[in-house]
Amino acid sequence: MNTLIFILICYGACNNMIYGSVFEGWRNFLAKFGTGGYSLHKLFSCFMCLGTWMGFTITLIMLFFGYGKFTPMGSLGVENIYLMTFLNGLLSGGGVWLIHNIEEMTERIGAK
Repeated sequence: MNTLIFILICYGACNNMIYGSVFEGWRNFLAKFGTGGYSLHKLFSCFMCLGTWMGFTITLIMLFFGYGKFTPMGSLGVENIYLMTFLNGLLSGGGVWLIHNIEEMTERIGAK
């Protein structure tokens, strides 16, 4: 259950940052510096990229406040902070990407 909640939190944050009007000004500001493959603007338009970094960030925030054992890897017994952060980031990136692709697929099916 911790894993599902963690991935949904990361997905919600990524969805808000990529599509939300609150962050539109930030995305436009980043676009002024370039929109190439290695730009920060690219980070805020890719669910897999942002999902991975969101997983890192959420894990570090939870560790800072003492809730590291409630992260997916923490609940599995991983105690090394670096390994936990890395694995949670990878899990988040994959989970966010999967949810996004399922959502897009259902939208395409519904549009037919």
